[in-house]
Amino acid sequence: MRPGLIGNLQILRGVAAIGVVFYHTNYRLAGDAHTDLRGVETFFVISGFIMCYISQNDPGWFFWKRILRIVPLYWLCTAFLLALSFQMVIRPWTWPADFIPHILKSLFFLPSDQHPILGVGWTLNYEMYFYLLFALALMIHRRMAPLIAAALVTGILALAPLGCNHFLCTYYAEGYVKFFVFGIALYYFWSAVAPLLPRTATAVIGIAVIALLYAIELAPSVFGVPPPSFAIVMPIAVVAAALAMSASGTDVKWRPLLLVGDASYAIYLTHTIAMIFVPSVVAAGMPPPDTSTATMLAILGACIVIGIFVHLAVEKPIGRRLRRFAGAGTQASLRLSGRGVTS
Repeated sequence: MRPGLIGNLQILRGVAAIGVVFYHTNYRLAGDAHTDLRGVETFFVISGFIMCYISQNDPGWFFWKRILRIVPLYWLCTAFLLALSFQMVIRPWTWPADFIPHILKSLFFLPSDQHPILGVGWTLNYEMYFYLLFALALMIHRRMAPLIAAALVTGILALAPLGCNHFLCTYYAEGYVKFFVFGIALYYFWSAVAPLLPRTATAVIGIAVIALLYAIELAPSVFGVPPPSFAIVMPIAVVAAALAMSASGTDVKWRPLLLVGDASYAIYLTHTIAMIFVPSVVAAGMPPPDTSTATMLAILGACIVIGIFVHLAVEKPIGRRLRRFAGAGTQASLRLSGRGVTS
């Protein structure tokens, strides 16, 4: 396990990514429930926590490290989807007038009333927005950066309810954004409270809480349709339970599960592209996935495998090279400025 990695959060990242893939299979549970296991909300809560966690230990080049983590694979997937679109649908003489601006907005995470070229990229627009605010908070005060970032996000969330009708006010008042703030709050919970919890009791309660919350989400016909507040409480409680278990000494380190968590970003980005081909290749002749458990599982499994392959064969090698290049550039700039470089 990599130093500093919280295994339980990696597992939750994997579950969140699988939940989004599950949602896009359009499979309907008993009672016609359609869920992504609150995957997007879970991603955002984890992001809020992780930004606090990594910035307090290693705040240097914070924003650029997030760029290196997020942008390369996203641009590659967007370019691949554009190439497919060009081959199958789009011709230069039929491009809409706003096609080029739409591409630029998609690539640079700019707010728009349209989804990005790669549809799931809409969540990255909010991720990058949060990273920018957090980077600004770090520039103001490193130790207080999480609280400053939370205040900035909350203040911007309040603009639309207070009467701001500008597009940016409404765009960044999207309800999902508040989960970054919840993640920041969990960082302080994890730092102050979780280490005091007893190991065995925390592990038992944590597992029970996580299992129950996912069961309620997956089986509304058994537990009843949860109230609207459940959509807010569930991802926060799941991440809180995972963090409490980790801090008390129960942290999952099984490599296969960690691999799915490591590949969660690749799974998330590639699965809608994979679904262009997977049903006709993996599930040819099978019933549609919205009604067939076997078809859904075949498509789900294929998308996970493809995502893991892209992570190992594309994302990791590119990330290593870019980090090596960025590290060499940083050291060179420090030498030129006359400052020492510490290991």
